[in-house]
Amino acid sequence: MLAGRRFRPRPWAVVSTLAAVGLCVALGIWQLERAAFKQSVEDSFEDRLAAEYTVYVAGYETDDLQFRKLEFTGRYETAHNFLLDNQVHRGRAGYHVLTPLYLDDGDHILLVNRGWAEWGSRREPLPGVPAPAQPGKARGIAFFPSRPALDLGGVTLSGDWPQLISHVDIDGLRAQYSTRILPFVLWLAPEQPGHLVRDWDPVWLPPARSRAYAVQWFSFAAIVLALFVGLNLRKIE
Repeated sequence: MLAGRRFRPRPWAVVSTLAAVGLCVALGIWQLERAAFKQSVEDSFEDRLAAEYTVYVAGYETDDLQFRKLEFTGRYETAHNFLLDNQVHRGRAGYHVLTPLYLDDGDHILLVNRGWAEWGSRREPLPGVPAPAQPGKARGIAFFPSRPALDLGGVTLSGDWPQLISHVDIDGLRAQYSTRILPFVLWLAPEQPGHLVRDWDPVWLPPARSRAYAVQWFSFAAIVLALFVGLNLRKIE
């Protein structure tokens, strides 16, 4: 009893409250785990940005290359550009320009992400892509594209260029090129010449945002508990 009131919740109220609180707590923990993962990715990214550029050696294609600063020489295939759709920069919709770089070894192709550009007032026809300002040489950050959360299907090349793609499908592109495509994309370094925006970030949302979402879910759990107690304190007649 509390101040002339007795706590007598009904069974259905107990079950529904436990379910709601459990869901909110689980979502809060999930957001904390996402924040920890994003923080580890950002820490690795920042650590490797402090290193010097190294010349890529063919055949060294392990996951340890993620976020490493690499240097390549070759020939850009400027007639065959890919436009990676649904890329947002500072609240504006746009796309990334990916241009194949045929490496000097003659056996490999590297997809170079040259940066972000904003969509104009119309998306059709697709915009033309200017040639790289520094042909033959590319410096940047190695990035292994992850599979999309939804199965969007493989990338199928058409006869029209540039090609608009929804995601980077290395495996799908390999089947359509006679020369081997490297399993990672090169984020072109901001100091490389060119007019495209290069503000690379390995995570979509910062870890602080996920932590804020976690606090919200834990707060919802506390509110549900408070309502459960308040609504089930009955006055003693």
